[in-house]
Amino acid sequence: MSTATIVAIIRFLFENLELLFFEAIRTSVFYETNATTPIKKGETFMFPFLTAFMIFIVVIALLRARTTRREKERSDAFWARENEANSARKVDLSTITYFSYDPSQIPEPPEKNEELLSLREAITAAAKKQMLNLNGISNTDLKLTYGPQNLDELTIYGDNYSALENAIFHYGTALHEEGYLAEAIRVLEKGIALPTDLTQNYLKLADYYEEAGTPGKLPDLAALAEKNLVGFGRDAVLSRLTPKETTDKAP
Repeated sequence: MSTATIVAIIRFLFENLELLFFEAIRTSVFYETNATTPIKKGETFMFPFLTAFMIFIVVIALLRARTTRREKERSDAFWARENEANSARKVDLSTITYFSYDPSQIPEPPEKNEELLSLREAITAAAKKQMLNLNGISNTDLKLTYGPQNLDELTIYGDNYSALENAIFHYGTALHEEGYLAEAIRVLEKGIALPTDLTQNYLKLADYYEEAGTPGKLPDLAALAEKNLVGFGRDAVLSRLTPKETTDKAP
């Protein structure tokens, strides 16, 4: 039997497997209700059920083959891109534009609180480092763009940016814990404006807006979250920020 014939048979089975399966079940029922020949114990309905079982096995095999093929295609595509990235030309990092941040836009602590002063100083220290916003960019993309030789250095710059994100977030939440709601809101808004992909920054700011009696700011915050976040984090934040429709009925 030629390969083309085998492929044609498999394609036919795959396209008609539902019909074949239910036809086998129907046949078994008909056989059960119309049989006139005595059947020995253990032999009842063997052929129809064997047919259904064989079809089931074919279905499983086809689905498994299709899944394996798709996984191989994804794997091949990934490694082809990875190989391309590993041979990319090295870029002179002194020619790129780095992220800079002016820490003076972050308010000083309203009081001489040691913890608040330390957290505020952490923002100033983080802002002095060389940074790149690499949120949402994979290592493969970095190597393709800048060359694999620069990956370690780029990772440091990305970590420095993350440190600034976290420093602003922690300072804002500490202000809230000390009872400075307005100042906490202002700081977390600065964090969102970086931009940041810290989901907790969006969620905490939403809580503070509601606490301050300004829930009308939530739609704008949701728009920023949709722009700056990706994946499950974005879904979780948008679910929190999107008003749920009420279905209360009048008595």
